Amino acid sequence: MKKENAFTLVELLAVLAILAILATVTVPIVLNILNTSSSQAFEDNALSLSKAADSYYTALTLKSDTKLPLLVTFKNREETNKYLNNANKQCETSNERIIEYTGQNPDSGNIFIDSNGDVYMAVYNKATGDCATKNPGDKKVTLTKKDPSECKLDKSPC
Repeated sequence: MKKENAFTLVELLAVLAILAILATVTVPIVLNILNTSSSQAFEDNALSLSKAADSYYTALTLKSDTKLPLLVTFKNREETNKYLNNANKQCETSNERIIEYTGQNPDSGNIFIDSNGDVYMAVYNKATGDCATKNPGDKKVTLTKKDPSECKLDKSPC
């Protein structure tokens, strides 16, 4: 009888067992890398927001119609601004983007710029569960795991 070149059932099962072991080892490592990179991307985006708020204040010092203090509120990635219009001393609300920055809006949170140019920030990323906070004088953004309801500022411009 002629012998054919084919895999036996035992050889196929051995290959499947090796693949299962490799998947068991590599999947948690890959998921950890993805979570870490998502948190790092959010931290970079939050730092960009903070720098944009600093730049906004710097640019306003050259103008007389400043909109300070300013509270930028994010809810479901939508931006709302509430500020004291110093030209007419009225509290106003706007949905237009006042602080120019690159990157996407956070899921929720606030940025507050007071009339002295101090920037306070607490923004939340739903995907990672991270709350990025920054206070005046901080050199970097601090990430902590918080509930979205705890990641906000209790400040008002008016």
